[in-house]
Amino acid sequence: MSLNLFQNISNEINSIGMLLLIINAIVHILFASAVARDAGQLNKRKTPTVFVSGLTWAFATLVGGVFVAVGYWFVHYSSWARRG
Repeated sequence: MSLNLFQNISNEINSIGMLLLIINAIVHILFASAVARDAGQLNKRKTPTVFVSGLTWAFATLVGGVFVAVGYWFVHYSSWARRG
């Protein structure tokens, strides 16, 4: 009886972990697509991206998620970003 209860709890924890993994992947994809779109807009305005290409920023955001997207925003749009 007790072993069955622990197996059920373990299955629930695994399900929650899988759900969080899927949500995390979706968030990474959404942020990466937003960075890619914005980098494309910068390219259309003849404004280069900082440090690396827009494709590299998008791939880094796909891997690093929200933290890399915040870094992208910081170097391109914050009040400390270069103005030209």
